[in-house]
Amino acid sequence: MEQVFIKALPVLRTLIEAGHQAYFVGGAVRDGYMKRTIGDVDIATDAAPDQVERLFQRTVDVGKEHGTIIVLWEDETYEVTTFRTESEYEDYRRPSDVQFITSLEEDLKRRDLTINAMAMTADGKVLDYFGGKKDIDQKLIRTVGKPEDRFQEDALRMLRAVRFMSQLGFTLSLETKEAITKEKSLLSHVSVERKTIEFEKMLQGRASRQALQTLIQTGLYEELPGFYHKRENLLAASEFPFYSLTSREELWAALLIDLEIDLKDAPLFLKAWKLPGKVMKEAIHIAHTFGQSLDAMSMYNAGEKSLLSAAKISQLRQNEKLDDEKLKDIQNTYQSLPIKSLRDLDFTGKDLLALRNRPAGKWVSEELQRIEQAVVTGKLSNQKKHIEEWLKTCGQH
Repeated sequence: MEQVFIKALPVLRTLIEAGHQAYFVGGAVRDGYMKRTIGDVDIATDAAPDQVERLFQRTVDVGKEHGTIIVLWEDETYEVTTFRTESEYEDYRRPSDVQFITSLEEDLKRRDLTINAMAMTADGKVLDYFGGKKDIDQKLIRTVGKPEDRFQEDALRMLRAVRFMSQLGFTLSLETKEAITKEKSLLSHVSVERKTIEFEKMLQGRASRQALQTLIQTGLYEELPGFYHKRENLLAASEFPFYSLTSREELWAALLIDLEIDLKDAPLFLKAWKLPGKVMKEAIHIAHTFGQSLDAMSMYNAGEKSLLSAAKISQLRQNEKLDDEKLKDIQNTYQSLPIKSLRDLDFTGKDLLALRNRPAGKWVSEELQRIEQAVVTGKLSNQKKHIEEWLKTCGQH
């Protein structure tokens, strides 16, 4: 048994010793079986939320009505959820009613994919009612029960299925793929924020190429913001190794470039995905920097972070691997610039006003820009007395 499960065993045992059923469930069991790095460890039990709260000293109610309590144990947090069934779903995204039950199998039946519907006992035995292990062995993404039923309950599951394809390098079962093609329009009922989370995870998966191509083959891409007329661009973008990028800003900048979205249309496109303003601004700045020459002024205007991000995207469009040496060279060239921002200039607006003995106006920022450019391009050294001399002679209007 992996260390993360051993660490969580006291929580499981506390529930069991109080006369309840308790199991590890979901993604942690899947990743343990696949020998992948395990993320959050989730627990399912027949204990009601009130009983869970009574059994543990430190708990957080994060969704008691849906049966979920967070248990804080030592320095870890565990989501403990009561076995439940879900009645009719509202808006293809959330159950209208939840009923607590005592059957693990019935609880697992409501989950999306077979690979996520396995449980593990305190002694490490994997309970697999729906063929999850077999599907993992065959590298197959399949829903628990009829795919149409699962997708009508929560339409986001269609995008999740494709996301797991990308992360695990699996393929969709034929019936799952056919059901996505048939039910794709249901995705319009899902909030953009939920779609964005899944789409970003999908792009970062090692098999994003196959995943993007599946979005196209099933037509699911048409239900994603700004993609409706971008079929060919999306197909071309599928060749790009998004997983080699490290930030959200880089992901979206690469997408803007690959989809050939005009920079004046970029704010509207990114806003449609409900991205934070900071991410939007930086992604557009990286896309703007991309393809520019690496002269001193361009590097200065880009700034180190965006410059390196744009260089990474440029490299990855030609090769699947990054050239760390070239990136280091670009970084060193940037670091050797005489100044990195206007704040570094050894001359201020006040100095300029004193020298010119003129009232303040637009001319101050214009002259500072000229000084800035001369210093960055090496025509002028960043020393106050040299700048004054330059302004008195060749720099004067």
